[in-house]
Amino acid sequence: MRAFYQAVITTVVVTLLCACGGSGGNSSNTGGETVPPPSEQDQLVPILTGDNLALYGQLSATSGESVGLVVLSADNNPLTTVNWQQQSGPQVEILAAHTQAIGFDIPTPGSYEFTVNAITNDGQQREMSFTLIASDDAPSEVANVRLDHMATERGRVSLRVDSPTPKIITAVNWQQTAGPAAQAVTQQGDSGNGPLQNLFFTAPLVSRDTVLEFAVTLQFDDGSEATDKVLVGVNDTAIDDNGIFTENDMFVTTDLVAYRENSPYAKALHKCVYTNQIVDSCTFGELPLIGMQTAMPDIDDILNKTLVSHPWMGDRFAEFLHQSATREDMLQLLRGVTAIVISYDIRPSFYWVRTGAIYLDARNFWRTPAERDTLNTAPDYRSDFGNDLQFGIYWRYVKDNNYYYPQPSLAESQRNNRDFAKLEASLAWLMYHELAHANDFFPSTAWAGLSASQTPLDYFRNSTTRSDLLYDNYPLQSEVLFDLANVSFGGENATTSQRNFTPAQAADEFSSDIAPAYYAYYTRREDFATLFEQFMMLYRLGVSADIGVIGAVTNPDALITWGQRNRINQDTLQARTAFAVERILPNLNVAQIQGDLPLTIQLEADTSWYDLDALISAERLQSNNVSRNKTGEIRPPLSVTNLDGHLQY
Repeated sequence: MRAFYQAVITTVVVTLLCACGGSGGNSSNTGGETVPPPSEQDQLVPILTGDNLALYGQLSATSGESVGLVVLSADNNPLTTVNWQQQSGPQVEILAAHTQAIGFDIPTPGSYEFTVNAITNDGQQREMSFTLIASDDAPSEVANVRLDHMATERGRVSLRVDSPTPKIITAVNWQQTAGPAAQAVTQQGDSGNGPLQNLFFTAPLVSRDTVLEFAVTLQFDDGSEATDKVLVGVNDTAIDDNGIFTENDMFVTTDLVAYRENSPYAKALHKCVYTNQIVDSCTFGELPLIGMQTAMPDIDDILNKTLVSHPWMGDRFAEFLHQSATREDMLQLLRGVTAIVISYDIRPSFYWVRTGAIYLDARNFWRTPAERDTLNTAPDYRSDFGNDLQFGIYWRYVKDNNYYYPQPSLAESQRNNRDFAKLEASLAWLMYHELAHANDFFPSTAWAGLSASQTPLDYFRNSTTRSDLLYDNYPLQSEVLFDLANVSFGGENATTSQRNFTPAQAADEFSSDIAPAYYAYYTRREDFATLFEQFMMLYRLGVSADIGVIGAVTNPDALITWGQRNRINQDTLQARTAFAVERILPNLNVAQIQGDLPLTIQLEADTSWYDLDALISAERLQSNNVSRNKTGEIRPPLSVTNLDGHLQY
């Protein structure tokens, strides 16, 4: 969950993607099973054609069923613009009305009339109207796959099945039933090694827009079964294999829209920040930093530079900017970016100096079950890094001695909403961190001197970052932890001595140095951003960071070896924290603030990481252990994903 960047080598500049994840409260996944590639299936037959459009899906359903519809061109003229509209019937949520595929739940029996309008590549306008009839004769056992949607060829796809049926799912069987074979297909379960309810795959390479169909069968503990089908449309899109994203095996969605359609930067957003065809950075003349436009941006200025895969994501971002206690900070910090990208296929979040934009994982934004359904939940392959080590150094945020982030997550099948407080908790720390990266590379002192002919990369190549200056003045000392961080976060193979490194040794090494978190040893950029993030969370929101060294061998209760709360305000860290914060928000009187912040607290050793009360008391109080319960909450994970993708070229 954080950001990126290695040191820049003298003559050859290595630019890196600064990736900071953020799970947004979703449950963690367990190890999966690889599925052999399916054989080539028959092409799906459309259920309706007209005006050179072909409709796929279903025109009959039952109440409570999850429905999907896909529209394709019926000739060789691809569609470039699509708009779905519901004309009559009980209201349904269409959260991707601008894409060729939509999915939604049927709320009640009735007649649902829709129109889909499309514009082709050469400007032809096409239209189709149809009616879906929903009955109330739903079966006693129901399976719902979420969510029918469009994907980009070679892009990552995730599907999930669950059931409102009050029975225990004992087995899940997935099968591709139509379309070109999906690639790299795997199945995974949820926490606790449950049935394999998640399906992940790579969309196949296609020569024209097409549709894949999958069928799933659930088996319940009483021997009964339920089935469902799901459609995934695949866009045949222009891809430059030398592009800055595609060279790094990122094939991004083509369904992005400027959140403000009338933004003066709408065209530049589409061209410059998140496509499969970007080869060179755009200039500041095409897409300037927000701080080059205005010294005092308002929320409209920010939203005019926002690109989203689904409009609801922009709505939630606007809600955060309007309501969060961090609002004024965010408006200042966002001056250091060219754009904000929020998309279902961004995972983890990151900042990238190549474009000057921040890229936010939409899983941090959802408020409703329908919004959550639109998200990609494919696991990060880096989540197994460091498994050979005998220890982990973990972190979390707490407030009033309760979890703040990560939060006890809500099982998808429970169809729960999240309140604004949970959205703010998911976003605040992440935004502080990512925007620290942006202001590290593009500090406020630089904005006035930037040329319209420069690119973000040009400036970076010829400038000194604030994080480099931090290391000139306050470097971290532990070479052992630098090397171990490359194992835990970079995927390096552990040496014999590293595999034998004990939790007690890790605790001694970490506690005697001046890093705010283990992740700070991965790159100096992460160190700089984490200092700022933890300071601002404590100062602005009263949220404390916990850190704990925990043994990874025969330690089912996660007993800590060593830990601290509010390490960011320890006297040995105060000078370097002030150095970072003052260079991002120079208007803050950091020394005075540090004097008013809570003191560092030592966490009680040999106490469970999950027993929040006992950790700060010599007496063992009633446990705050949060496990899966009847409301569908799942205990926050021990390890918070904070793995960073480093794009190099």
